[in-house]
Amino acid sequence: MRTIFTLLSLITLHLAGCATTTRTPLTYLGHYQIQAPKVDGFVACKSYGCKKKSWLTYTTEEWQEISSIFETTPVNAAQERERIRVAIGRMEQIIGTKNDTTRDNPRNKNMGARGNQLDCIAEATNTTVSLLLLEKEGLLRFHKTGYPQHRGLLHLKSPHNTASIIELANEAHYAVDSWFHAGGEMPEIMKVDIWKAGYSPN
Repeated sequence: MRTIFTLLSLITLHLAGCATTTRTPLTYLGHYQIQAPKVDGFVACKSYGCKKKSWLTYTTEEWQEISSIFETTPVNAAQERERIRVAIGRMEQIIGTKNDTTRDNPRNKNMGARGNQLDCIAEATNTTVSLLLLEKEGLLRFHKTGYPQHRGLLHLKSPHNTASIIELANEAHYAVDSWFHAGGEMPEIMKVDIWKAGYSPN
């Protein structure tokens, strides 16, 4: 179960987001004192609520591996979303070896957890950082990183956050949710309205 702190953080973040005039991925990261990421220096959450963070880098070889996922250029947005799923999964694996989140359990399942466990706030934040890196390095042609999304009391659902992307051609908004699965597995991607309606892969 989420801690009281995490629940309050979700509610506070949601209300703060409603009051913010400029809602960009970087303003979201600013809530957690995270600046624009670079391949040779970025921050990753390693605990519930992103209360603990690591300063990390990708090696040249690691980033070449990530870039290679997009080497055969996707011909449309749907193909690019599949590449994004693969890339985020691989980025989680690499990051996990550096901040001990490789064995992060699905959702908030602490039973039998080994290493650092992430909640949806940490997952949404880390995925947003990864998406910004893909975008900054010119690997995304059909999408840009969106402001992380929230569902909760207003949707009659348990509070939950996710990263997001926006399709450039039509402004279609997609959730990129890594929280449902264990560390290093590919995230779920679906339209935000479906996600807000209570989407769950199970």
